[in-house]
Amino acid sequence: MSRRVLLVDSDVDALGALASALRAMGLAVANANSAESALEQAYQSRPDVVLVPRAPERGGNVREVFKERPEFADIPVLFLVDKMVDVDLVQDEVMRVDVDQIVSRITEVSRRVSRPPLPQDIRGDLEQVPLVDMLQLLAMNRRTGSLSITTARGPGEVKLAEGQIVDASFSRRTGERALYRLLAERRGRFAFSPGDPPTQRRIQASTNMLLMEAMRQVDELNERRASLSPEGEVFALSDLASLSGLLDGPESMPDPSSMRGRIFELLQMPRSIDELLDEIDGPDLDILDALGQLKKSGKVKTIPLATLTTPLATPEQIPVLRSLATRLVRPGFSVPPRLLLATSPQRLGVLAYSMRRITDVVMAPEPTSRAPLTRSLGTMRLGEGVEVAVIGLPTDETMAPTWALSLPGTAAVVRVGEAERAALEAHCEAVEVMLLEADKLIGQFDATIPAELAALLRAALEAAAGAG
Repeated sequence: MSRRVLLVDSDVDALGALASALRAMGLAVANANSAESALEQAYQSRPDVVLVPRAPERGGNVREVFKERPEFADIPVLFLVDKMVDVDLVQDEVMRVDVDQIVSRITEVSRRVSRPPLPQDIRGDLEQVPLVDMLQLLAMNRRTGSLSITTARGPGEVKLAEGQIVDASFSRRTGERALYRLLAERRGRFAFSPGDPPTQRRIQASTNMLLMEAMRQVDELNERRASLSPEGEVFALSDLASLSGLLDGPESMPDPSSMRGRIFELLQMPRSIDELLDEIDGPDLDILDALGQLKKSGKVKTIPLATLTTPLATPEQIPVLRSLATRLVRPGFSVPPRLLLATSPQRLGVLAYSMRRITDVVMAPEPTSRAPLTRSLGTMRLGEGVEVAVIGLPTDETMAPTWALSLPGTAAVVRVGEAERAALEAHCEAVEVMLLEADKLIGQFDATIPAELAALLRAALEAAAGAG
């Protein structure tokens, strides 16, 4: 088997001449002009021996650079000496002009280094072996197969052919973007299984360049994440009530097909950085840059992670709410009693999001249609079999004919935000259902904050029961 030699020399003429002579002797030779480029070459095809001029200005500190990398520390380094003046060669030196001696020494020192082949199946932990190191090891050994990765964010896969990365998938992403996301994971398990080369190739760049670019992007992404969401905060539009106005004004609302417009669309309800990156097409760095600009302009706000889950009420309040709930049942109507939250279809989705983060609320299944229809948002469970159903009522006037199906028997309707009032008020009067105003019950109300929705539900239940 031909030995692989890495020849390092900043003198192009000298490097070319020796490389040609060594190739004529049956050796596989790769060239580099500095210690840094030598390291890059080593990642692509692990050499058996490195040849570098003794003069540091022509080769750099290759030995020191390689020793800093555990995967390359055992590669022998021989120093090329151009001429000797009454000085004997030391053990790691060879004469540049004596090609036969160079080949002999390459054969000798490469035999000393035993590199057992990788096992067919490899398994491990990302905390012990980072993914980038595993991929470099597979590249050096020219392995073909699939590297499966299991993380807290879901499963991923990297496919290789002869050590080269040819495809990747992770978190609904494929290709280079999926690979970059995977390389940012620090916890999880991996397993390599040999197999046939994949038929589809979505990644064309060399593995060495991919890993270098991935490390750059990972560092920059981590910096932006730490700046935008240091404590894991999620993001939402800063004023949902003005969203419809933004949509009417092309100068104030980003183009819906643009990256900023897509962020606006998604942030109608709170989302994390990972959710935005999964949903939006485009480079991750560009998405975070656009998010940062929107945050800086005040159009996007952050919501602390600690506020995303909240109890419906304190243990002391629950018995009181349970007693009030028993007074909401209307004669002739089935239990549980109902509270209706009337708002725009856009805000209705936000209310559903916040309901999911209130304990003591049993969530309704996700609607199969996105049409602005009346739908269950969840059920408040107050103990001892006492429940109150919470229904979302879209106030789009085109849906007004359907209100008559939902309003009869309702304990109260709570109008949220700048929803249409006149028609809703007329319908409530017709069926003798109390119409409450969210801002009058608890003051300024932010539907993206689950704790504020819980407070609104408590206040609405108290007001409805007091009316009885």
